[in-house]
Amino acid sequence: MGKGDAVVVGGGLAGTLAAGALLGHVDTVTLVERDRYPDRPAFRKGVPQGRHLHVFLSGGRRALETLFPGLNGELEAAGAHRLEAPRDVITKGGNGWQRRFHEGRHATTSCTRALFDATVRARVLAEAEGSGTRVEVVQGTEAVGLLGGADRVTGVRVRARDAGRTERELPADLVVDASGRGSRAPKWLAELGAPVPREEVVDAGIGYCTQEFRPAEPMDMVMVIQPRPDCPRGAAWSPVEGGHWLLTLSGARGHHPPTEGAEVPGFVKSLGEPALYEHLLTCEPVSPPYGFRDTANRRRHYDAPGGVPEGFLAVSDAACTFNPIYGQGMAVAALGGLALRRCLAEGGLRPGFAATAQRAVARASDTAWLTAVGADRPYATDPDTTPPGAAERLRSWYFGRLADRAAVDPVVGAAFRDVTYLAAGPSRLMSPSVALRTVLLPRARGLTDPPLRVES
Repeated sequence: MGKGDAVVVGGGLAGTLAAGALLGHVDTVTLVERDRYPDRPAFRKGVPQGRHLHVFLSGGRRALETLFPGLNGELEAAGAHRLEAPRDVITKGGNGWQRRFHEGRHATTSCTRALFDATVRARVLAEAEGSGTRVEVVQGTEAVGLLGGADRVTGVRVRARDAGRTERELPADLVVDASGRGSRAPKWLAELGAPVPREEVVDAGIGYCTQEFRPAEPMDMVMVIQPRPDCPRGAAWSPVEGGHWLLTLSGARGHHPPTEGAEVPGFVKSLGEPALYEHLLTCEPVSPPYGFRDTANRRRHYDAPGGVPEGFLAVSDAACTFNPIYGQGMAVAALGGLALRRCLAEGGLRPGFAATAQRAVARASDTAWLTAVGADRPYATDPDTTPPGAAERLRSWYFGRLADRAAVDPVVGAAFRDVTYLAAGPSRLMSPSVALRTVLLPRARGLTDPPLRVES
């Protein structure tokens, strides 16, 4: 008896990792991608955030290493940068700069999204050989609907994007929606008579832009300036492959960053950090600034009881998407892929699999959702925003005090980074040693000036 067939809708990072998780657990995987993949790492239209700064948080690195041992090393061999926090990453929060020292707990990966996607895709397709699963990549094709009924999805309808626009059906025992923020699965499920998931939305109205530079003399650190209520603007400056650096600027409503290159230095100057502004003046722009404003945090509760019919699973941004400015999306895609593989290892596509896997994938998103919503809530005035409950208001108060203390306190800082780098769940912030220091000690002040040297 066969193991079953799967179709993955969306051939970006989330879809590629979902296909990788399925290897060895199904007979075939058909990966449906709207675009056509480039021959070498390059930006493509189907990844709307592709030109922007991407970091791969340590929780995602660990999940990726479990899924595909050695893949982090392959990324670094291809030109990605391995950065340790807080040694290589200096951060200015609402209360000042965080201390800079060697902690040795968290490493992140910084490179272009094009390099990351191409490296992961090549590894997944190589792993398919000898896995017992046949993988077919269908490019230049879009999904247009689901097959089946309210209780079970049995496949997907697809349409070629060429002049003929031919439609056909792809039967499957499991359809994985990895189509991202623009997922049309709620509409497709409604057409089958299945429930439409409840949505939560927290929209801070943040916009950002990214520009690529070639520094005359590179910095020895990443610089992150977070927005604060009196200056709802931010910046991140990080290296990518080829000796280039990416500058991402962000701002809430009324403070959106420019998309004209001549205006970028002025925006950076307005942040009040001369070290970054003066350094930028010595760098050569190698691209124009590219803007992006679809930054709402949106969660579709497919994980609720009865939330998905058998044979359907939504992963990554199709189920839970975050303000991209926090750099969580790629790590959550890896954590979701690992959750999917672990569910498959418990018995494959058995009855009840979809609901079990959907809950596991949702849990993989929980920490990122809480931290992103907590950071965006002070700026979220959009009428579509779901109002906070009492529990969220209490969490926001506690998290604010904790983030301030984390800037200077190694004990609280270690817990804070464990959670914000997606290496531990939120309960890590409630351990007695962390909670007592957060609540009982005075609200902390960070450093006045950026820590340009690592503490000995």
